[in-house]
Amino acid sequence: ASGRASSASAAGAPPSSPMLSQALRDAQLELHLIDERCAQEQIAIQLKFDAQRRPYFEKRRELLRRIPGFWPAALCGHPARLVHASELAAVAYIEDLDLRENIDAKGSFEVRLQLSENPLFKQRRLVKRVTFLDSLTETVSAAQLVAIGSAGQAVLAAVRGQGGSVLGWMTSPSGASQSDVASSDFGDVLRRDLWQDPIPYFLAYQERQGAAPGRGEPTASAGSAASGGGTR
Repeated sequence: ASGRASSASAAGAPPSSPMLSQALRDAQLELHLIDERCAQEQIAIQLKFDAQRRPYFEKRRELLRRIPGFWPAALCGHPARLVHASELAAVAYIEDLDLRENIDAKGSFEVRLQLSENPLFKQRRLVKRVTFLDSLTETVSAAQLVAIGSAGQAVLAAVRGQGGSVLGWMTSPSGASQSDVASSDFGDVLRRDLWQDPIPYFLAYQERQGAAPGRGEPTASAGSAASGGGTR
């Protein structure tokens, strides 16, 4: 869960009007201030439990790395269609995924992808960081991804600006989704669902492929089959 806080200043002070008494405006202002203190305490609690959860995320991460093709299968197995059909071959090279949530008191976060050696891109480690300045403003440091040849260039061109795309989101200057299409935004789905428990989506993909665990991970040749479920 995100620790991003709402702000009393964002809500604004009660509007001034001759019909409103000073006592009424003061009472409303106090409610805004209490809401702000509540949000700050909620963040403190969230950060406390995030610290307790982190060692178990690391343990799970090491265990998942022992399962061939885990993250590509989990991504393709999610019903939100997180993987664009054009990037299926590239996503198959993802060997590790990590989310660092609430890295500051405002709920900023960082997503890290590790690619195995591949003929598509120069970079093997992708990092995207979204920093919240306040409840309405954010800055984004997008991942850099340079294609090696025409195949990699075609993937990047196809996913550029696409909401339902892993690499499209990682390389996009946009951060947290504020729109009605959040349900298909990779960053949003990762934070609220996929990262919390990716195992059911891995198993769903395996079941759909009719393969035993550890086999049947997404590949370029599996594109037509995978596009019927978790890809678009």
